[in-house]
Amino acid sequence: MSAPDTRGRLRRNLLWLGGIALAYGAIASGPGLWRRAFPPGFEFAPVAGLPGFRRLDTGAVSAGSPILIGLGDAPPRTAPETLRDGICEHLFGGAVGTGAVPVAYFTDVRCTWCRVMTPLLRERAGGAAPSIRLAWHELPLLGEASVMAARAVLAAAEQGAGPALHARISGGRILPTPEALARLADALGLDGARLRADMDAPGIDRQLAASRGLAELFGFFGTPALVVGRTAVLGRIEAADLDRLIALEAAGAATAPCA
Repeated sequence: MSAPDTRGRLRRNLLWLGGIALAYGAIASGPGLWRRAFPPGFEFAPVAGLPGFRRLDTGAVSAGSPILIGLGDAPPRTAPETLRDGICEHLFGGAVGTGAVPVAYFTDVRCTWCRVMTPLLRERAGGAAPSIRLAWHELPLLGEASVMAARAVLAAAEQGAGPALHARISGGRILPTPEALARLADALGLDGARLRADMDAPGIDRQLAASRGLAELFGFFGTPALVVGRTAVLGRIEAADLDRLIALEAAGAATAPCA
C-alpha cells in the first residue's frame, strides 16, 4: 500500500473516531449538550378550530389553579369564539407585515419562567434589524397580585412605560401592592394618579379580556406562551430552538395565516 493511501485511511479513521468522541461527550455531558450537537426535529400538531395554526409543546410553565379562574379578582374574559374573526389583529396588532416574524407573547408578571423568556424575546426584537416583532399579552393566572400587576403594566403602557414597569416587578421581586405601585410610578416618572385611574379603565378590562380569550382559544393554561407566526408554543423554549422556529416561520411567512 502506498504512503498516500495510508495517510488517507488514517485521516478517515481519525474523523470517524472524532465523531464517536463528540457523540459520547454530548451524552456524558447531559441532554443540553446533546440537543445542541444533534438538535431534534420539531413535532407540530394542528390547533383545533384554527386553520393554518399549529402547536409545539415544549418546556415548563407557571400556572395557577384552574379552579380559581373566573373567581374573585380574576381578569375579565372575552368569549374565545368571538375572537376567531380577525384573530391576526387580536394576536399581533401592528406587528404583522413589518418584515419580521410576528410574535404574540403571553406573560404573567409573577411567572418564574417568563423571567427567562422575556430577555430572549427582547433581544430578538431589538436592534436595527429585528428578527421578530413583539405583541405583549398580559395573562395574569397567579392570583390577585398578578391581576393587579397586569393592570398596572397595561396602565403604565398608556404613559409609554409598560415594559419598564413590567421589568421592575417581574418574577415576584416586588409584591404589587397599591403602595409599592405608587412608589414605582414615582421612580419611573409616571403620573401616579393617572396610573391608578387607568388601572380600572374599561380599556384595560378589554385588553385583559381579549388576551385571556385568546389564551383559551390556543389552550394556554399557563405562562410563558407564544404564538410565533403560525406556531403556538406553550412553556419555556430554549434559545436555540426559538431561533430555529423563528427561521422556519420566516421561511414560510408567505403561506402563514397572518401573512
